[in-house]
Amino acid sequence: MPHMTPLKSIRSPRLKALIAANLLIAAAIVVVPFARSAIGQEGGAVRSVSTYSMAGGNIGGIDAGVLFIVDETHEEMISLMWNEKSRLIVPIGYRNLNVDAAGGGRPRP
Repeated sequence: MPHMTPLKSIRSPRLKALIAANLLIAAAIVVVPFARSAIGQEGGAVRSVSTYSMAGGNIGGIDAGVLFIVDETHEEMISLMWNEKSRLIVPIGYRNLNVDAAGGGRPRP
């Protein structure tokens, strides 16, 4: 294999393609952070970082176990269950614990 000088190696089509790809990636790294925000981020309301707690339990009438997740910072709770038939996590309910504590929640049976 003949020894290539640096000048000849720069003229290689593969090297030119590699340099072009690297420049394109570098440009994307610089441009992407300044691009528009994602659709899910366009509410204007920015939520702070939260602390979460989870607990498992049962609900009458549901054979599968239920997972309760509490957002301690925003005082909200959701309950989820696993649906074996569809093999999906299914939301059961949502509660705003601030509203419940103030007496504005749904009446309990």
